Amino acid sequence: MKLRSIVISALILTALLCGCGTDDFMRPIEGCAPVSFSAGLVTHTTKALKPDDPTILFTVGNKASLFGSRIKDDDTKRIFSNRELRCDAVSDPLINSEWNYSPLEYWQDDGDYYFTAVFPYYQVLQMDDAFYLNIPYQTGSNQDLMVARAYRDATISTDPVNLEFKHATSAVRFLFGKASTSDSDRYELTSFRLENLAAAGTFKIQTRLTNPAVDPISLSHWTPGTIANIASWSAETGGGGKNIPHPAASDPDGYLPMGWYYMVPHRLNAGAAVRFSLTYNGGDPVETVLNISDCDGVPGVDTWIPNCVYNYYITLTQSGLDVTVRAVPWDEVTVITEDINFEG
Repeated sequence: MKLRSIVISALILTALLCGCGTDDFMRPIEGCAPVSFSAGLVTHTTKALKPDDPTILFTVGNKASLFGSRIKDDDTKRIFSNRELRCDAVSDPLINSEWNYSPLEYWQDDGDYYFTAVFPYYQVLQMDDAFYLNIPYQTGSNQDLMVARAYRDATISTDPVNLEFKHATSAVRFLFGKASTSDSDRYELTSFRLENLAAAGTFKIQTRLTNPAVDPISLSHWTPGTIANIASWSAETGGGGKNIPHPAASDPDGYLPMGWYYMVPHRLNAGAAVRFSLTYNGGDPVETVLNISDCDGVPGVDTWIPNCVYNYYITLTQSGLDVTVRAVPWDEVTVITEDINFEG
């Protein structure tokens, strides 16, 4: 199974050249330009294999946490300390949006600048003394945690700084289909639960890097927390089961989907499983526990990796079931849109 890095490019931070000679950039200074922002956005045709949706980030009311610091002569000043970037308007996610922050900050014409952005906004999030962020995550939050980092030497360039947002979680779903093409073979899903998986975790990332590419987001950034049962669903008594269709080959749209779930990346323990019950032609439900820590010995699927999307195809047959697991990346196509201003 081929796993690739997945990059989603979402914001570009524009540093306007400032010719001031003072180090006090925390307040308006005559002749200095405020820090302003422009936006870039992934644009592509949404594919059923992946939870691609630009409105996850670009929606009115959304917020992101922004951190930034400037270092000159071993003196560090924090510019943004969990500053709230707020989306106030979106005319079109692929064309234009409006974000704001307050109060304005101002650029100097020298020094090393480091930026880290976290989406969604965390009300309580701090950078520690070693310039790490420790980001708590709950699987049940159903949030697509994204992180971007960038560096700029202001003496060399104050051109736009590209913040490439990368998915820090794993996206997982389960797809049910039947092998039979006959309407007389009627299967219904009546319950579904994921068991013995990381329900929480901590994502730890270094924010002060001159080249973020040397520290790509990986499993090593995650510390899984509590192992628990998650994502339970059951049909109402006497009805409400989900019909399981016969899908076309390799077409996820033809399956009954259960997901997407944004998961804490981790190595699956021996008890990791999906528990579900089915009825056949209106009979009594039959429960099945499918271990997902080792699906038919397929390599690479005993661990959920950041930035990866996992599709579990469960095909029902009269003799049992077949399971296929496929991992795919989020798209990496980037288009820079017109400038948008973040103003105080």
